[in-house]
Order: sequence, then C-alpha cells, then structure tokens
Amino acid sequence: MDDLINLYPFKLHLSEGIGGGFLRPKTDASLLNFDQYDAFHIAGYGINLTGALQISFFNSFFVQMEYKGGFINMPNVRTTKFDTDKASQHFFFAQNNIVFGGNFHFGQKMNKGKV
Repeated sequence: MDDLINLYPFKLHLSEGIGGGFLRPKTDASLLNFDQYDAFHIAGYGINLTGALQISFFNSFFVQMEYKGGFINMPNVRTTKFDTDKASQHFFFAQNNIVFGGNFHFGQKMNKGKV
C-alpha cells in the first residue's frame, strides 16, 4: 500500500495488485440421460488486475474504493464421465467494490527498543 497524502486525521492510500490461478470447478451436470458427473478437475485459468484507493480517518476507520478486472478461460469443462464430452467458455469480467471498515488493536502496544 502506497501513502499518497498524510494530513492527520486523514490519509489517502493507493494499492494495486495482480493475480492469477487455475480454475478447478466441480460441474454439477446431468446431460442427455447420462449419469451425473461432478468430479473436480482443472478446466482452465484466470488472471486479474486490481487497483484501490483507501481514505482512512483517525488511523482507525476507512473507506476503500476498489476496481478489479480480468479474464477467465475454461477450454475443458467436463459434462459427463467421458473425456471427449466437454464444454468451453471464456470471458472478461469487471467488479467494483466499496468497503467500509475499521482497524482496531487489542492488547498492549510493544515499545521498540525494549526487550
């Protein structure tokens, strides 16, 4: 998290991130009178970028505006127990979040320099 403005009691922070991973769905599908097949398997991957602005008040409360966008590619979605039966999909997505929260510290504060 990067500090942009620090004028007590307000602070403005910027955070950014990148993510990705494999998608391992459990597809609960019944198709054309075949038995239901819902085993976990790797069906594809997803990647995303995230950016957020956070305004904090009195070092305890904050409001955060976040934007996330990414891409999902699933070329191997199993539909039956047979390896040849599969579906595929790919799409882009976008998500906006507004988060209200607080940071509360419980217990004793540790003094730096003392053992």
